[in-house]
Amino acid sequence: MPLIKRLTYIGLEYAFAPEKAYGMSRGGGFRRQGGLVEVETDAGVVGVGEAFGNALVTREYFRMVEPMFVGKSIFDFDHVEARVRNAMYHLGVGNQLTACLAAINVALWDAIARGFGVRVCDLIGGCAATRIPAYASTGFFSSDPDRQLDHMLAEAAGHPYAGAKIKIGRGIKDDVARVRRAREALGPDKLLMVDINGAYTADVALECARAIEPFAVHWIEEPLPPGDLRGYAELRLRSPIPIAAGEAHHTVRDFRALIDGRCIDIVQPSVPGTGGLTEARRIATLAHAQNLRVAPHVWGGAIGLATACHFITSLPNTPHTDHPPHPLMIEYDMSDNALRTTLLKKPLTLEAGHILLPDGPGLGVELDRDAVERYRVC
Repeated sequence: MPLIKRLTYIGLEYAFAPEKAYGMSRGGGFRRQGGLVEVETDAGVVGVGEAFGNALVTREYFRMVEPMFVGKSIFDFDHVEARVRNAMYHLGVGNQLTACLAAINVALWDAIARGFGVRVCDLIGGCAATRIPAYASTGFFSSDPDRQLDHMLAEAAGHPYAGAKIKIGRGIKDDVARVRRAREALGPDKLLMVDINGAYTADVALECARAIEPFAVHWIEEPLPPGDLRGYAELRLRSPIPIAAGEAHHTVRDFRALIDGRCIDIVQPSVPGTGGLTEARRIATLAHAQNLRVAPHVWGGAIGLATACHFITSLPNTPHTDHPPHPLMIEYDMSDNALRTTLLKKPLTLEAGHILLPDGPGLGVELDRDAVERYRVC
């Protein structure tokens, strides 16, 4: 039985010029942060996973949980995680503890798959496809004169993406203007999504939805703060546009409240923020049991993007089979982020609006150690 010999944590940060900051309705930033956990087995197999969020905070959680994993079977994640949660219940779940456990979980799946010589998706549900339709995550708020909405929309429109998602949430008049420009730039056929990042109350979000309805918006993402479940349920019943959320929710228990409460139409778990592939699959099962769509949130580094590819391709088409009304898409972040573009020896391939599933055992990717060290902060 392969055992966990060693776990290693690497904190990462990529910072760029403050005047190049970009952001959302709640503000902007010029730093991208994250972390990597590497698991080495007693057979010498190494797997890697990504943690979302502040690297220094994640490191402290890692120091707490690392001794609880060393010496255990590589197959025992659920048992160790339960022990961690039970022992540290007072810390909650919406924090870097969950992000740290997510990285360990993915690293173990990577190591297990590499040990068997198969892909991660083969182990968690099978690989339905090797080409995954992508939508461009773009249209950020920016004070950079060379990186305004029109520049970003032109870039997105110039690729055969399934669609694009832009930021709104700074007032109804501004929302309408941005959505109008996006629809004009993308044309009538591409999907258009908008992201409010939880900046509105239910009444304002409803006003926004009604105002932008004429522009054929595919979904409104995070119109309300994550804790306003009743507001989500009321909004969903009245909104002319489907509601999506999940990036600020953590673990299957949070998503059960969203799903059972019929708060949303599109369920958006973020693998590095929900506890890993095991928890993301549980969330997807709950969504499918309630006949809801799944469209995972993807915002982080290269390992997280590769993990999302395996997660998405492992999901079955449900309830449709041969004629899905909309593609199961992956979010492709088009912001400046070296943690996404430079950490791998062979970057993920974007081809004709699709991300290609990495080829090879495990996640199918290899870290560029020089690049990792370049952005290492702890």
